[in-house]
Amino acid sequence: MSLPEIRLQLAATILAEELNFTRAADRLKITQPALSKQIIDLEKRIGFAVFKRDQKRIEITEAGQIFVRGCRDSLAIMEKALRLARATKDNIQQVITIGHSPYVDPALRAVLLSISLPLYHGLRLRLESMFAAELAHSVMTAELDLAIITEPSHNSMLTLVHIASAPLCVAMQADHPAAAKKKVRINDLTHTGWMIFPRKANPSVYDRISELRSHHRIEPVEVHHYVAVQEVIELIRENFGVAFVPNGLAPQIESDEIAVRPLDHEALHLKSYLVLRADESSRLVNEFGRAFLRRIRAASQAAGADPDQMRLDL
Repeated sequence: MSLPEIRLQLAATILAEELNFTRAADRLKITQPALSKQIIDLEKRIGFAVFKRDQKRIEITEAGQIFVRGCRDSLAIMEKALRLARATKDNIQQVITIGHSPYVDPALRAVLLSISLPLYHGLRLRLESMFAAELAHSVMTAELDLAIITEPSHNSMLTLVHIASAPLCVAMQADHPAAAKKKVRINDLTHTGWMIFPRKANPSVYDRISELRSHHRIEPVEVHHYVAVQEVIELIRENFGVAFVPNGLAPQIESDEIAVRPLDHEALHLKSYLVLRADESSRLVNEFGRAFLRRIRAASQAAGADPDQMRLDL
């Protein structure tokens, strides 16, 4: 088995999208027989069928779906490499694309925006907001240069550097009984509605909350899913219950009417990481990552945390 050429990967990707030889050939600007030959050559090289076809229709096989997904990732990485190479050749202004969660601590975002690199005058940052799984995948496929991810899944294709730790918090009306406590337990939150970010925002954290709920046999009156902070504020004011929120959002939520308290559960003390591709070769991206970590280390030392842990309690 040999690795297929880029043109064959592209042919498979386009055909998988169209599932029609005529339309796919038109997009590739080749003839239909030429496309058929490319797919045959591709399947001979990789040793399995990517497509099932008869006279009436074409379908992608299960193995083909996995293969085409990898082709898309590979093509995205190659496209970005070409863009960076051309930018370097033509001395075009450099851009770093950084991903983060919609719920990222504003302090971390501020550190990112404060970084300047002497060797890269005019460097611009492009920030993209995504959920955890999307962030990790986008770093692997080079859509993002790096990302800040809370509790990411470990992956050999990624380098993870711990940068911050903070408890998940609960927001509630200021007269809620639990608001009188410095730290709140899950079983303080019975007989009320729960508001929580959607599971796709961070499956790991969402599942930990669900496990604690099951362990303590708590059945919320109802469960609401929020995306924006403003939804939390409005629902609490309307007495819909309590909301689980990242610690960094507390200043935006807390008021005379709304209290925010940390949750006293080790499983809900969350770690955030700077995430890059394990094989990242861009000097610019690596320099930016190092500069960011130096800023985090300085903030960690100023806060009295252990600098060797790269820990910043925000």
